[in-house]
Formats: sequence, structure tokens, C-alpha cells
Amino acid sequence: MYQKNQSPDNPLAEFGRNLWVIEGPLVKDMGLSFSTRMIIARLTDKTLWICDPVEISDSTRKDIEKLGAVKYLAVTTQRHNWRLHSSAQKYPNAELWYCGKPSGHFKHNAETNTEKFPVKNLLGDTQLWPGDFEQILFKGNKLLSEAVFFHKSSGTVIMGDLIQNNKKIKGRPITNLVFKMSGAAFPDGGVGFDLKLTFTDRDKARESVSRILSWNFDKLIISHGPCVTSNAKEYIKKAFAWL
Repeated sequence: MYQKNQSPDNPLAEFGRNLWVIEGPLVKDMGLSFSTRMIIARLTDKTLWICDPVEISDSTRKDIEKLGAVKYLAVTTQRHNWRLHSSAQKYPNAELWYCGKPSGHFKHNAETNTEKFPVKNLLGDTQLWPGDFEQILFKGNKLLSEAVFFHKSSGTVIMGDLIQNNKKIKGRPITNLVFKMSGAAFPDGGVGFDLKLTFTDRDKARESVSRILSWNFDKLIISHGPCVTSNAKEYIKKAFAWL
């Protein structure tokens, strides 16, 4: 179960044209600690699209409001669905876009509470924001539902958990060891060994990678670990070479 374990201290940082990121608090998933990251895009209609929302300070929220009105809240992966709960309270007029239905312990997590916030809008291959994004649902894995976005104006691909580049976390030796053993540790990162094992249809996975590589991008935002600010296409090719 996810669990917050530090206070938010997260200034708004520009990542590209009409694109910003905010570093969030550490969270726990099945005993391991993970860094978090929130993405904000200003759409062509001047409204805001927020992806993988995190807990933020009042001052950061005011900075976001200066950019525009929040119209959409989305997540990259079903493992981030729970994050939409508190954000929906802060932005009650925003549309919520989930990635796959919550399952297992996520369904009973107080952060998710799907009875109060029913899953109506599910992300897929349908282009919901064609003027600003292209998107696909990454195929080949029945256990993982993850949407991948291409932000056109900044030339940036946005991923959730598929690729990780986890830095060492002070005071978390077990977490750091797991990251290293799985092949998802800084500085190289990549697709974790445990995640690779859950892909049952590699042909479909390769099709998804090919679609991503067809986009005109040079940067990559991931949820866990440093983002890639140049030559991101080669980085993604290397990360999925095992396919």
C-alpha cells in the first residue's frame, strides 16, 4: 500500500515549452520507497492538464493557478490511480482520467476509495488531446496498464513506471539493493527485471515501442529517477533492447 512519508517541498520547474514538473514526496509501495514526480502541461486552450499529481504546498498550488485553470487530472499507470483522490478534492471541476481499474490492495486503499470516486474515464489509444498530445496504451502486459504520452510542443515523452532510473535513497538500504538487482538503478536505469517477466506478448510490446519511437521527441519524463533532457530516443531504444 502506498504511504506518504515526508512533507511536500516542491517548487514548480519548467521542463519545456508549456511543460512543467514538480518533485513530490517519497511514497512506499510494498515496502519499497519511491520518489514521485508530477507533470503539468498548458494546453492550446490555455487550460491545464496535470499528470500523476502529488501532494503539494499551498505556495506551489498558487504558482500552478497562475499558469491557468486545471481542467484535467490524469495518471500514467494504474499504480498511480490513488493519487487522483486528493487532487480531485482540490480541483473538483477537473475531469479525472484513470489508467486501468484499481485492483488488489489498491482497491481498498483509503487514498483511492473508488466508491466515492468511481472509475468512469479510462485512458486508452483514443487521442483525447490531439492538439497537444499523442498517446498510446502500452501493450503486451496483462498485469500492467500504462499510458505513454507525447507532448508535442516540448518534444517530450511522458512515461510512468515502464522505465525507472532510481537514485539511492538515504536510509533505505533494502530499497536501494532491490533497485540495483532489478536493473532499474541510477545512472543507467531501464526496465526492471521483475517487470520484464510480466510481459507475455513481446510482439505487441515491440509494436508499442515502435509507435513511441515514431514520435518526434528528444526528452523523456519518467516517474522515478532523473529525467532525460536530450537524446531520449536512444535512451528508450536501449531500455527496450531486451525485447
